[in-house]
Amino acid sequence: MMQQKVAASSKTIIFTAHNEEVLDENAGAMVQKVPIKGALKGNGLESYFSTVIYTRKVPITKLKGYENPLLNITEEEEMLGFKYVYQTKLTKDMVNSRIRGPMGLWSNNETFIDNNIQIVMDRLNEYYGEDE
Repeated sequence: MMQQKVAASSKTIIFTAHNEEVLDENAGAMVQKVPIKGALKGNGLESYFSTVIYTRKVPITKLKGYENPLLNITEEEEMLGFKYVYQTKLTKDMVNSRIRGPMGLWSNNETFIDNNIQIVMDRLNEYYGEDE
């Protein structure tokens, strides 16, 4: 399905999946990946996509220093002390994840953005020069 349908499609395709953390005994590190059965298990589902972002629950204090127009912290989120965000770039604590995107798609201060897929779609359209 991935090669015949997804890779061949001219449409933007969004997959959502749950990650699991597994021990990579060779690297001696915990690795996050989308669990999948069959032939894709070795490569992982993420290998078929040029952009992979994660949804995360992040403490507000950790978002300091990542201020950008795509990250809006509400009064309620301030009171709760956390925000659900998309993580668009690797960080030290997520270095073994499969987060990736084309160089220049996101700036360093856009490592965390609002959990709003329209923001992602707008940025991809802008980056690739596509009209909506």
